[in-house]
Amino acid sequence: MINLIRCDDRLIHGQCMTRLVQHYFIKNIIVIDEFTATNPAMKYVVEKIAMPGMKNEVYTIDQAAAPIREAVNSKTGTMIVFRFPTIARALFDQVPELPKSLMIGPVQKRDDTITVQDGTYLTRSEIDDLDYLDAKGIEIFFQVVPDMKRIEFKEFKNKIK
Repeated sequence: MINLIRCDDRLIHGQCMTRLVQHYFIKNIIVIDEFTATNPAMKYVVEKIAMPGMKNEVYTIDQAAAPIREAVNSKTGTMIVFRFPTIARALFDQVPELPKSLMIGPVQKRDDTITVQDGTYLTRSEIDDLDYLDAKGIEIFFQVVPDMKRIEFKEFKNKIK
């Protein structure tokens, strides 16, 4: 089962990931990242840093649909993680049976980004991708870790209009 779909430009990382794994009962992490999936050394590192009793898998967006469908039908708690909202749009289009919820954590500051919260910045194009998902009934929210304040996408959108 998919317990969490998360956008976080750090992908897999220390304490935050530990807290997410415990909170959402995760045993499997599916990483979707073109660079990591196509770089054998990086892919090896990400797959091998799995915490004891867990499994990390790394795919490109084109490779991800089949393993995600398997995870949807599995009894193993799974998290899907990727760097940018554009990937979320592609995922929800490719695998419509995904749970209708998207958590967005830190996304790096780049040229022409809008601040959502400290550490989370989006481009207009990424906001458009989230609008698209919102219109499809996907619940979208910004939250670094489960015990921090949650900002709903609709609330953020109302502030930037």
